[in-house]
Order: sequence, then C-alpha cells, then structure tokens
Amino acid sequence: MNLFTVIPFLYTVLNTQQQEQQPVYLALKQHNIDVLEKVVNDISNPISENYGKVMKMNEIVDIISPTYQEQQKVISWISEYNISDIKNYGDNIKFQTSKDKIRQMFNISTKELYNYTIPYHLRDIIDFVEMSLYKVPRNIKINNKSPLKTTDDRYFGREPMMYLYNVSDISLNKSISGASIEYQNNCGFINNDLTKQQVMNGQIVNILNDVVGPNVDIDVESSLDVQMMSQTGNNAKLWFWDTPIWLYSFAVDFYNTPDIPDVISMSWGWSQANQCNIVDCSNLTSLQYVNRVNIEYMKIVLRGTTMTVSSGDAGAPGRTNEECDVNNPINPVFPGSSPFVVSVGATYTDKTNKTRDYKSPLCLNNACITDNNEKSISFDHVGWTAGGGFDLTRNSTPWWQKSVVEEYLNSGVQLPPDTNFNRNGRAYPDVSAIGHSCPTYINGQLGGVDGTSCSSPVVAGLLTIIKEHLWKTKKIKIGHINPLLYYIYDKCPSCYRDITEGYNWCTEETCSSNTTYFGFNATHGFDPVSGLGTLNVGNILWFIENKLENKGTLNVEYI
Repeated sequence: MNLFTVIPFLYTVLNTQQQEQQPVYLALKQHNIDVLEKVVNDISNPISENYGKVMKMNEIVDIISPTYQEQQKVISWISEYNISDIKNYGDNIKFQTSKDKIRQMFNISTKELYNYTIPYHLRDIIDFVEMSLYKVPRNIKINNKSPLKTTDDRYFGREPMMYLYNVSDISLNKSISGASIEYQNNCGFINNDLTKQQVMNGQIVNILNDVVGPNVDIDVESSLDVQMMSQTGNNAKLWFWDTPIWLYSFAVDFYNTPDIPDVISMSWGWSQANQCNIVDCSNLTSLQYVNRVNIEYMKIVLRGTTMTVSSGDAGAPGRTNEECDVNNPINPVFPGSSPFVVSVGATYTDKTNKTRDYKSPLCLNNACITDNNEKSISFDHVGWTAGGGFDLTRNSTPWWQKSVVEEYLNSGVQLPPDTNFNRNGRAYPDVSAIGHSCPTYINGQLGGVDGTSCSSPVVAGLLTIIKEHLWKTKKIKIGHINPLLYYIYDKCPSCYRDITEGYNWCTEETCSSNTTYFGFNATHGFDPVSGLGTLNVGNILWFIENKLENKGTLNVEYI
C-alpha cells in the first residue's frame, strides 16, 4: 500500500470512529419513591397478604415517571439534532448518536465524553447522564495458593457443593434461568470450556445460548461466573449479559427488556463513596448515584428477578484503601451493599484427613475439598479478604434484618469506632459460600480461581433451586428474596450453617495490627463478615413446602 492509498484509508477509519454510535442514558427525575419502596416491602414480606405479587413494567414506571409533557420536552430537544434512535422508558430516555454530536449537545470540550453540561431548560427534568466510564480494575486470583498449609487448596467441585449445602442431584430442566452480568464490554467465555466443566462435574451438558452484548475472546471473570452458576444450578437456563458502561445503564437496559432471567449474579463493585470515579456523574455526588441505582434495583426486583452481588475481595477497607490508611478506614462496596440485592461473602475450609466417596471425574482425577467446617475468608489464611460492613446511605437498618443486626451490635463483640461505620446502615453480606479454589476451565485448561466472584454465582445457582421450589409448591415468584431468607433464619436455625470464625479488617494486599479499627469480627449468629452463614438448601426447601404459609391470592402469572 503506497502513500496515496494510505491517506484515504486512514481518513475512512478516523471518520468511521468519529461516527461510531454511542449510547446515552438520560436519568429523568422520579416521583413517589417512598410509594415504590412501600410496594417493594409489602410484596416481599413473607407474612403479607400480597407476598409474591410481581408487577408489570408499565405499572411500576407509572408510579415514578415524570409527566408526559416533561418527557416530550426532552425528546423534542434530542430531535433537534436529527436523532431518530430514541427510546422513551418513562423515567429514562436512551438514544444513540455520534460522539461529535454528543459533544455538541452537552457542551463537552474534552476528547472523551466527560464533564458534560445539561441544557439549562432541562435541568429540572434530567438528573444526570450516563455515557462514559473510567475502568474498574479486576483482580482475579488464579490458582491462588493459600499462605497457610492448613487451608484446603483442593477444588470446590459440584460434589463438595452438594455435600456442603445439602443439595440433591436434581436437574432444573431449564424451568428457571440465571444470568452472569459483566460490565465495561468485558471479554467473554466459550461454551467448550463450560461443557468441559459440566462433564468433569458429572452434570447434564447445558450450552449457553442466551447472550446479550459482545462475547468476544475469553476472560477469567466471565468464564468463572458462567461455570460456577452452572455448577450449582444444574441445567438452569443460562444467560450471559455484557454491558458497555456501568451500574445505572445496565439496570435501565435490563429492566426494560421484556424477557429477563429469574436470577442474576454480579461480581463487580467499587467503593460506595467513590462511584463517580467510575462514571462521570457531573452534577451528582457518588451517594446520589447510589440512591438512583437502588431505585432501579427496586424496579427490577418488583418484576421478580433476584440479584446476587459479590461483597468484595478487599475486606471492609476495600480497594480504595488496600494499604489500610487510618484516614480512610472502612469503605462499603456497591452494589454489594445495596439493600435490594443478596450480598454474598466467601468462605474456605481447612484441609483435614476426612474422605468423601466422590465419583465425578473432577474429584477423582484432581481431588476436592472434604471438610464442612467453613470459615470466612481472610488475608492470613487465603491471601485476600471477603468484604462486609454497613452501607453509608441509609439512616435506619432495613426491617428484614434489623433484629439480627441489633443483636450483633449489642453482643459485646469488639467493633470499630462509631465514626468509622454507619450503625444504622444496611449490614452486608447476607449469606456466604465457598470462594476458594473454584474449578474453572480457561481455553481448555483447568485451574482454581478465588474471589467473591466465585461465591456470588454459587449462591445465584442455589437460589435458582430455591426459587423454582417456591413456584412449584406455593406459586410464589419473588425478586427481593432477602426478607424471606431472614424470615427463614428466624424460624429455622438449621437452614443455615453459622460461620463463627473470620474477620474482614484486612484487604487483599495487607493486614493492619490495628485490627477492628478497619473492620469486623465474625461471631455466633449474623455478622457483617459472613452474614447469616451458608445455605442448607435441603432444609430450606423443606421449610418452604411445609412451614411457609400462602397469603392472599398468589396465582400470579409466572413471567
């Protein structure tokens, strides 16, 4: 190619990049948020007459959307720029256009789409705009060997999972669905790896065909999420959903999709107080951004979808304080601290001389964990620390966990200074699961992967079993499942394994000698280290079938 052909070629490439279509999400000001939360609380309360009554999309949006005239005012402004690809979701308007046109619309002078300005005549209607992000670092731990020889580094395969969590070898027959959610156009997975993992675990081969967004190349995070959800929710219908930006825009797209999965797992998060370091919030604070995303989560659970989220891999200090700086001691992670998700911590077991009669190729050929004495993952034992603590935004603990949180705070366990955490916040995680040496195939090679990125899809898979049983036995479809989990905990202590050993005042980089200044101790009962403990699925299914009463009319359409 000579110079005369190179120049027009480069011009074409650059021009194409300039004209590349960029999605823009306009968050319109919402109304009646208190009404929406009352509805969420009512239909998710196991003793309510309205328990399990999911809502239709238009019913939810009608409660909180701005007026039709306000929506049209925004659409008219967008249309002035000859943009036709406009979607009006009531409380959000999404459109796509070139970056050049976006810079013009929002008076942006930077190369990237940062530091936008909302037109003056729309500032009473538009809260903020999501269209750009700063990358979130991913710190997956592959073939992570623990610093102590007592820790069991053998694989946490399907057979150990069934043993630990009292799961029978059942098939869900694709009657319920679960999705792994990725952000930032993260790389994907391949079905060959998923099939290898299923065969090695002695499972039904279950290909993942439902993909939203790009599934390009192979990523450890994506492969882990997909394979661990499959390992637990045997033969559930599997989804993979990759979104280009961050939490709000995903929630908007997900909520406004007609057919959505029953359970989703998200292994991403960042400091609640630093969300605007991820997205360009412009005129919002990070906590205002968190509040808006929580409203979107309320809408999702009202449709009947349950969300599980990792509690984090850097303890209570979080990834914004890996070195345990005393000036920034405890940093709740979001969305793991959201009250509308099942927040998931992580456990491990010690290596013992116990034997199990495993029969799967995975455990016969590679060896699997055999003990059931789970402990919360901490830096000294595994080399990283599961997250937990109290969120920053709430001024009262959610009703469904209030009694167990107060019991923890009044138990006499040593706590950080009150100035370091919000005693009235939402405490997290809610539950835990194994997060060490999770067997994952990456491009045909088997390895162990660590993180709450493992334990979240594990719990998501377990919840597909529980939610299917709720529907089969009670005709209940519920999205916000936390109130039920805490209700069962109160009525059925044997439905959980109490995790009494562990702490989260370390990170994935270091431990401070100042211990509880930076986090919390595990103890008997609920704690912000391991939550309620780990699930005994068999006992939970028995409780649902025999002890959970039907309230009101529960023959809702299962959509």
